[in-house]
Amino acid sequence: MTEEILELILADPTLGEPLPAADDYLRAEIVYAASHEGARHLDDVLTRRTRISIETFDRGTRSARLCAELMAPVLGWDEGQIDREVEHYEKRVEAERESQRQPDDLTADAARLGAPDIVPI
Repeated sequence: MTEEILELILADPTLGEPLPAADDYLRAEIVYAASHEGARHLDDVLTRRTRISIETFDRGTRSARLCAELMAPVLGWDEGQIDREVEHYEKRVEAERESQRQPDDLTADAARLGAPDIVPI
């Protein structure tokens, strides 16, 4: 993994720059998640491929658009898909925050599940 990430940075030195508001992560790690790990959605990258959603104060919302833009060329996204991915992620974070204000697990689960999936099931 490290070797592949370094190769990405050699090909495009800007990928060696840290993400805004998530400076423990490099831009190359986002590209790698989409190009080598099978990540297909922004929320997957910010919550599972990295831990940005739990390791940053803003839960990754300030990094979300740039991350989606980094993923776009790998996944063939247009501007509309970038917007949808970011909007979905922001709604997910909003639902998680709302769930944490609930008095019990049942209402917390309902609040968290209020954010729709990016791909309807």
